[in-house]
Amino acid sequence: MTVLALDFSLTATGWADPDGCGVLRPPAGADRDVERLRWIRDQVMELAAGADLVVIEGYSYASRGRAIVALGELGGVVRLALHEAGVSVVEIPPASRAKFATGKGNASKDQVLVEAVRRLGYAGHSSDEADALWLLAMAADQYDLPGKMMMPQVNRTALAGVQWPQVGELVTA
Repeated sequence: MTVLALDFSLTATGWADPDGCGVLRPPAGADRDVERLRWIRDQVMELAAGADLVVIEGYSYASRGRAIVALGELGGVVRLALHEAGVSVVEIPPASRAKFATGKGNASKDQVLVEAVRRLGYAGHSSDEADALWLLAMAADQYDLPGKMMMPQVNRTALAGVQWPQVGELVTA
């Protein structure tokens, strides 16, 4: 099974797959409004080509400000594109990602990043990449995929808060 993990952001969408990780940063001219949505959607669809499952971080309902609308639009645009392409998607609540990474659902982005360095061997400094790596690690644990690592049981309880598709329900390319 091939998995792509995404941590949506308007300026730096983190991604991870079994071959690596990175950040999608819209270039000048594609960094606002509909152009930004189109650019990120197109980049995500390129990354998702051949994926059996895309794991995305769910909406943060504690967010505030004008960016909430734009993030909702981005999430909707990408979810629709993946659906139309027949790619299975699973959404992981931010608190579940934090709990899997640190053992605490209310852990800060910095704590999640520190645990990515410590447990996953992540050598970078981007919380967007770290979040995507943790989403990928959750899928590896849930589906017993290569790269699955030993996690404390308290961390693994975060998996139960996710509506994972059964393997037979996954769309395969």
